[in-house]
Amino acid sequence: MSAMPESPIDFGPAFKALTGHTPFPWQRRLFELLSSGELPSAVDVPTGLGKTWVMAIWLLARAAGARLPRRLVYVVDRRAVVDQATDSAERLRAALARSDLDPVRSALGLAGRSLPISTLRGQHLDNREWLDDPAGPAIIVGTVDMIGSRLLFEGYGVSRRMRPMQAGLLGCDALVLLDEAHLARPFERLLKKIVEDRRPRDGHGGPAFGKLAGPLATGSLPPPFRVLPLSATLGPTSVPAVHFTSDDRITIDDDDRANETVRRRLDAPKTLTVEALAEGASLNDILAERAWDLAHQMAEAAGRPMRMLIYCDRRTVAEKVAHDLGGRVRKAALESAVILFVGGRRVHERQLAADELRRQGLMAGSDVHPSAPVFLVSTSAGEVGVDLDADHMVCDLVAWERMVQRLGRVNRLGSGTARVVVIDQRPPEKKTVGEEGVERHAAVRVLLAELPRTEGGHQAGPGALAGLAAQRDRITEASTPMPLYPALTRPLVDAWSMTSLAEHTGRPEVDPWLRGWQEDESRTTVVWRRYLPVCVAGDRVDARKGKEVEAFFDAAPVDVSERLETETWRVVKWLRKRAEKLAKPLGHAASGPGDVESDGAVEEAEDQTVAAVAAEPDVAPLRRDAPVAFVLDNRGKLNGDPLTLQDAAENLNPKDLTRRIEERLLVVDARVCGLGDGLLKTDAGKPVTTIEDNWGQPEEWEEVAGTAGQAAGLPAVRIRLSSEDERDRRLTEPAGTGGDADPSAGPWRELWATGYRVSKTDRSEIWLVVEQWRGGTSGEDGESLTRSLQALDVHQAWAAKEAARIARDLGLGEADRTLLETAARIHDEGKRAPRWQRAFNARRRGGPYAKTRGPFNRHVLNGYRHEFQSMIDVQKNGLDGFDRSDPRFDLALHLIAAHHGHARPAIGVDGCDGLPPSAAAARAYEVGRRFARLQRQWGPWGLAWWEALLRAADQRASRALDELARSKSRTTKTSVSSRSSGSSESQPSLFAASMGKVE
Repeated sequence: MSAMPESPIDFGPAFKALTGHTPFPWQRRLFELLSSGELPSAVDVPTGLGKTWVMAIWLLARAAGARLPRRLVYVVDRRAVVDQATDSAERLRAALARSDLDPVRSALGLAGRSLPISTLRGQHLDNREWLDDPAGPAIIVGTVDMIGSRLLFEGYGVSRRMRPMQAGLLGCDALVLLDEAHLARPFERLLKKIVEDRRPRDGHGGPAFGKLAGPLATGSLPPPFRVLPLSATLGPTSVPAVHFTSDDRITIDDDDRANETVRRRLDAPKTLTVEALAEGASLNDILAERAWDLAHQMAEAAGRPMRMLIYCDRRTVAEKVAHDLGGRVRKAALESAVILFVGGRRVHERQLAADELRRQGLMAGSDVHPSAPVFLVSTSAGEVGVDLDADHMVCDLVAWERMVQRLGRVNRLGSGTARVVVIDQRPPEKKTVGEEGVERHAAVRVLLAELPRTEGGHQAGPGALAGLAAQRDRITEASTPMPLYPALTRPLVDAWSMTSLAEHTGRPEVDPWLRGWQEDESRTTVVWRRYLPVCVAGDRVDARKGKEVEAFFDAAPVDVSERLETETWRVVKWLRKRAEKLAKPLGHAASGPGDVESDGAVEEAEDQTVAAVAAEPDVAPLRRDAPVAFVLDNRGKLNGDPLTLQDAAENLNPKDLTRRIEERLLVVDARVCGLGDGLLKTDAGKPVTTIEDNWGQPEEWEEVAGTAGQAAGLPAVRIRLSSEDERDRRLTEPAGTGGDADPSAGPWRELWATGYRVSKTDRSEIWLVVEQWRGGTSGEDGESLTRSLQALDVHQAWAAKEAARIARDLGLGEADRTLLETAARIHDEGKRAPRWQRAFNARRRGGPYAKTRGPFNRHVLNGYRHEFQSMIDVQKNGLDGFDRSDPRFDLALHLIAAHHGHARPAIGVDGCDGLPPSAAAARAYEVGRRFARLQRQWGPWGLAWWEALLRAADQRASRALDELARSKSRTTKTSVSSRSSGSSESQPSLFAASMGKVE
């Protein structure tokens, strides 16, 4: 691969233009190192000194011609909320539009387009911008779970057919920045293990996860995977570096300390005192009392309201503290805000809570000044990934690395004088935390006592904390030990990479490899949906068959924003209580499981709302024996029969129910309710807003769901009910009424449908429909459905152009460029089959077609895989420019067979009309053997990377043709009704005529 052309970058002015800040000396040193193509072993810089802007340094180093990966993956540990890394990335994207940064933008290859940014959690849905162009720069922000599962081919919430593409683009040509690495040490070790085992070795046949020496070996393919840990508290607890181009960390030195801003933040006044909890006193009472008193005491001294931060180790304590402070606020008739920020909350509400933090001026650098005291009560959810900056803090005593994180979120910028009160809740009992826990508690007390003395307590600013770094043994004793973790081996990665196998006995859950073996309680993820895959026939409500249920969730997968993850025991109590409440008015009284902790008084009128929703004429009625919840595993596979109200309230005892749902995904009917402020509440009876109704936003928001709507939390697919007559009108609309890009077809296309309410004669009167936004790619066959017709020859020609452009921008050699371009030109030949054309409702004239408006008839397709037939055609006819003995011929066959996520290693042979069943089975066996050969040669991520290149070219060609058709439709002056069918039939030739104009 060729190096990028050199671009003169004046780092200081460019960095300031991008970030708004003058670079610190350590940032300049890092730029100089990255510009040479090297990485430090870590960036170990105190909180508040700009670690997030490593993203900007990476951008500028690449613009300067550095041989650095094209994709930057910013990983944060906590799942509470989309952290400030996304905001920082978006600021970079906006700044790049400035004229004075034209040279930077041009050197990055971003002329005429913006920097792709995707976030794999929270309200910022995965917009898949990072998948669009493998040759361009992109920033991906995500959690350990979201990034790690994708890297290991498991992709929580990702369909099996999309997992290879995401793994390939994360595992090749990617630089992972692991923020606060000390909190994710098993994951840090996993990343470094991948780096170590992919580098060249002497002997033993080559690297474990990389490419073996072979006829295609070039020394630069597949592109490298690199890791850079970031932390304010790496210290002795960090995982030792295994292999880096530089063994030196980037840390603060004398040049940094001479900088006025650095010095102010390092020396930020934070007066810390430790108060032992009196025997018999309540921790939550003392925390609330100290926070209340300190807020008023410091407000009187400063003459303005205070922003108070209260940290609690346990959620139950945090809830009681927030309740206490709320009562004090009401009694004093203040307009103060009391914000509870805890885990166990649905991600959608977490993001709303983060927005509230901004409104109350609790984010670093905020210019908001509250008119009344603000109290933020938080668990560990607010320790990492949320750029908090409070005036003062009260907290309990926890492990050292967590104390450091907490202290970094008060007086963060050194602009005030903070008071910190730590309540030592007495040494824990040995029988509950073990001897190590007792020693850890004592070690934290000793470290706090050794901070420099100051008037009224100890100085706890970043500089003072860094002064303790020499006490390595004590810091280790005071820190949470690294959990045990399983070894990462090649057979395991191979098993995970076989994504086209629904089941594999050697494919375990990946969580222990991401977080280690932890003694945490089992957890369950809860999701509320308005519509579930059921069928209503008269008085009966039955669940659809297992395969149909899985197909439904494949077409409309659970989004991160819908998830609420919490302890399984809590979900069991909540579900049984809610089932009791709903079952009682529907029939016999349900026998309860005993007392369940109340979440507060709620008016009965709220549960009456449930009855009103249940009476909705089209929606399946709530019945005691009707399905109200489906249990799925992380791969989207149905785990047993659906749960009914009667199951949850009576039939299953708590132990059986726990076994059913632990470490599983529980998708419940939204009418089960039980959600208050994003938390499970047994007495919350109001219907839950869901992703299906755009989180309660007006229906017109659907019109922006494919663009700005995604940034607002709207899905790329929608789930709704449709009458038989409406569906018939949409699906049987004359093909020529509006041309190939008919606006009357609307921005949504049907992706999946099944009968929802059927008549006595088994006629579907109401359909459950999943529709896909025109630019999306969800669902098994969604990539073959577009808003515009695309002739097969035209689509393949455009795909070849895109493949050639991607290969050129990647700097691939001539033979590799030819391989990719030629494979793209014939990748869809199997769509010429009459069976495929009929199944996708293609027109008879102007065809054959590669993309249609549908509707798609799965029964006509009968399992036919067009990519399998395309591969067979290439085997028969050969590949232009390549002899069959050329190893690239083998790679081309695989890329064609795998371009929809199959052939890893299995591919279906049903519906293959051109071969006898035995011959088709033999060819499928060859597909599996070829996958194994190529995976040995290229490694799991390398082969997936090659597949991603072809898939990206295919998808880009589809979108470009679709946009061209819409553009032509928008510029036409005649009405839809006056267009002739003949003019629409000429559209493919218009596409062909335009090919020379669109590169």
